[in-house]
Amino acid sequence: MKNQHKPNRIVRRIVSWMRKLRIYPRLFLIFSCILIVSTAFIILFNQTTYSRELERNTIQYQAVLMKNAMYKLLQEKEAVELGVFSVTQNESLLKAVKENGQLQAKQQDQAAAQKMKENRRIIEQVMLSARGKMRNVRAMILISGQEQYSVSNNANEFGRPVVRNLDTFYDSAIYKNAAAAGGYPSWLDSVQETPQLFYENEQSRFGIVGCMTLAYQLYSPKTREPLGVLVCCIEPQRFVEKLSEYSTKDGSNTFILGQAHLLEGIGAGFSAPPFPKNKSEMRDRIFSENEGHFIIESDGRELLVSFCGEPDFPIRMANLTYRDEFLRPAVRMGWINLQFSAAIILIGACVLYITAVSVAYPLQKLIGTMKQVGAGDFNAMYKAESRDEVGILCQEFDHMVSNMKELIDRVYVSETREKELELAEKSAQLNALQMQVNPHFLYNTLDMIRWECIYENSGESPASDMIEKFCDLLRMTIKGDKKKETIAESLLHATTYLDVVNFRHTHKIELHTQMEFDPKEYQIPCLSLQPILENAVRHGFQGENLENRVICIQGRYTPEGNLVLCVSDNGYGMSKEQLNMLREKLKSAEMGTTSIGLRNVDQRCKLCYGEKYGIQIESQEDVGTSVRLMIPAEKNVEMEEARIV
Repeated sequence: MKNQHKPNRIVRRIVSWMRKLRIYPRLFLIFSCILIVSTAFIILFNQTTYSRELERNTIQYQAVLMKNAMYKLLQEKEAVELGVFSVTQNESLLKAVKENGQLQAKQQDQAAAQKMKENRRIIEQVMLSARGKMRNVRAMILISGQEQYSVSNNANEFGRPVVRNLDTFYDSAIYKNAAAAGGYPSWLDSVQETPQLFYENEQSRFGIVGCMTLAYQLYSPKTREPLGVLVCCIEPQRFVEKLSEYSTKDGSNTFILGQAHLLEGIGAGFSAPPFPKNKSEMRDRIFSENEGHFIIESDGRELLVSFCGEPDFPIRMANLTYRDEFLRPAVRMGWINLQFSAAIILIGACVLYITAVSVAYPLQKLIGTMKQVGAGDFNAMYKAESRDEVGILCQEFDHMVSNMKELIDRVYVSETREKELELAEKSAQLNALQMQVNPHFLYNTLDMIRWECIYENSGESPASDMIEKFCDLLRMTIKGDKKKETIAESLLHATTYLDVVNFRHTHKIELHTQMEFDPKEYQIPCLSLQPILENAVRHGFQGENLENRVICIQGRYTPEGNLVLCVSDNGYGMSKEQLNMLREKLKSAEMGTTSIGLRNVDQRCKLCYGEKYGIQIESQEDVGTSVRLMIPAEKNVEMEEARIV
């Protein structure tokens, strides 16, 4: 037979190591590998997926938010441009600016000076009209050559905005970008330049701060000759007011960010992230593209930055959100999943423990029972009540122990009984050999005496009849090696014995027999009824005082299919003490000097048929005694063979 395939060395080592563990640690290890690992994987996978989905949705939401905010910002930008455009396209203003440019060389002339004054009034009137329609405009200045035209803020009572150094202005990016734009609006984050170029009035010590500029190059309508530059200093608050609906929400801050140094928060809160300290690096990344998002680290926390802008506009909308803020639901969900999983694992561990105990406890009890059986106690039983596999195993173990006990009883007890039977048979054979001499000798001698009595009396006489009966009785006792006889033979033996006994009694003993079966069909150990009758004659009818002495022999079937031969008499009977003593003598293993015949019959029946067979005695004083002999319904073999033939 080929060897079965063996697992590899690693598997064998793992199995060998696990076999050293008890059931509960082994099951818990399997439970941990299956449930805990899978649960951790599912939690990690779900949380990672949910976090990514939250991040993706947040990025999309912020992108849409910034686009909407930028759209609102561009609308406000166009509104400002339209207001300024109305000034740059005013024919009266352009004509006045052109005339003043031509009259600058003749301003010494009184008429020219008067004309220039009238033109200034026209220019400033147009600018004032436009300025009145625009909010958050700190200054509106038109610079043409060496002339400046401006209107004051309504709150300014000390003068008009002014450029103190025109050479510096013409060198600035404000002027150059406006000239390069060719009449189109030029926006500039000029937060650093406006304080050095523009002042609220001549008396101001500090320039205008915190403003961005919108500049237009003015041209002559017919000749396209440059006439000057109109500059508006606009406060970022104008745009912030329009974007208030995009203020801080859910732990985020929205900013207006200029290309240079402009930075304004839209309702920025302290609980939301501030603008990072590395502003230059942030601006470079934001202005490198028109829109997008990226994640940076600021003050030990990750920030999601979403931005949007236009190529020709130096302002960007930027939203800053703490990454852990919008991932907080995922973290909270992770903790809920973790707690829920911990509860499931705890419940599973309890169920696993109960399951392991339900398996381990019966096995430990079974091991203890096996040790008791191994020590020779075959009465030790598990007595399982469960119907699971372990219970079935324990039931089979009990069944095996029961079979072993029965087998041992069959082997050893039967051997012991066989040896006892052999010893009894050998003893009986010796007794039979010893007894064969005397019965044969007595039978021959008595037969000679009987014939002598017949010769003397010239026929039969009471003495010859007595001798004949006694000879018949002796002939019946000479059985040779025969161990059993039919019940009919045993009854004939008992009748002959009683005939011999009646020769010496005045009041004869009557014998009644009643059988429910044919006594020739069943066998019984030899000389089983004669000792019982002898015991009734000697002890039940002692003396000649009793009359109407009767012995009844009844044979019947039991419900179990056995036979009972009941020998009863109407003699003196026994007291309870005498009956108990007689019963104890029958049970005793020592051979006594009384009731030898009854004890011999009881032992021979038990040796032949088993412990449940034999003699039972019932007696009542002055009523009589009943001896029941129970034997199996053993058929007469010779009679059965004769029937078959």
